[in-house]
Amino acid sequence: MLKMKEKQQEQERENIVNLSTEKFGNLRIKKENIITFDAGILGFEDLKQFVIVDVEECLPFEWLVSVKDPLIAFPILNPMPFFTDYNPMKSIADQAFLTSRDKKDVEIFCTVTLGNSPSDVTINLKGPVFINMKNKKGMQFVLTEDYYSLHHPLLRA
Repeated sequence: MLKMKEKQQEQERENIVNLSTEKFGNLRIKKENIITFDAGILGFEDLKQFVIVDVEECLPFEWLVSVKDPLIAFPILNPMPFFTDYNPMKSIADQAFLTSRDKKDVEIFCTVTLGNSPSDVTINLKGPVFINMKNKKGMQFVLTEDYYSLHHPLLRA
């Protein structure tokens, strides 16, 4: 019986990735939660695997943390509650990356630049990140429309 328990514990360890991060300390991540970006993230094309880290005191912000280099972590935010007219899907001709008939499987995030005060916080509406939460595939797009900004103020004064 003991051997069976040891085998189960070994399998559990094999399904866990340990990340040592600067911002969040040591994290134990289930491999099934790793999101693969085949093309990487803009500026970090060599980093292909990320996880989303929720930190309660940072909500509604989450963090997209690199598995290969956990020192690389991007604050991200679902833009929809803040920008109800934001619809980046209409600008993307080839939506084959979704590989899901149900668009509810796909979540949209934008990277955020944090500032010294809430009025300094900006969101990148020009480069949304799409993540298929079902198959754990992610992709970042650059939208060509002029009305989307790299540094759009998150809060309007």
